Amino acid sequence: MDINDFDQIATNFSSEIADKWSDKALFASSGLPLLLLAGRETRRDFGKIAILLGETMLINQGLTDIIKSISLRPRPYVFDENLAPSTILSSNDRASFLSGHTSGSAAASFFFARVFSDYYPDSSLKPYIWGLAISMPALTGYLRVRGGQHYPTDVLAGYFLGASIGYFVPALHRKPAMAKGLDLSSTGNGFYLSYRF
Repeated sequence: MDINDFDQIATNFSSEIADKWSDKALFASSGLPLLLLAGRETRRDFGKIAILLGETMLINQGLTDIIKSISLRPRPYVFDENLAPSTILSSNDRASFLSGHTSGSAAASFFFARVFSDYYPDSSLKPYIWGLAISMPALTGYLRVRGGQHYPTDVLAGYFLGASIGYFVPALHRKPAMAKGLDLSSTGNGFYLSYRF
């Protein structure tokens, strides 16, 4: 199997420390939505938010698993010249594309930032929340590459998938703001007149 020039760098890395820290980065970013308990409005709706988070993470994990099972891309360490010939490889060794750690981190982080922004649109914390949401999956992905578990393209694809799901699932469930004033709408057999104040 040929490895493209961009991904070739991953075959030079195999750090157990980076691999372990990538698990910690995933765990930390998965806990970010718990910070929503700090706000009064989000704490009041936390049951609904928790269900929405569950939906987000299940969709992300499902799509990640489907993509991994279709692509069957060998992990970078499989190409290590120092790998003993007697090493028995498992199915996990052919699950490089795409990075599940990165997609999970991005889904949770972007979910957190999106929900925070929806509940507190005028908060001065928004730039910091979004900065954290953007950087946590980037750190997770970097550590996955340094740990020899993924190629850069695995991480980029995982980041894109997780961030998209984490951002758009809450957006699809958001109730649109109703305009104040007079509204005239057509129905199947007439018109509907309403006034919202």
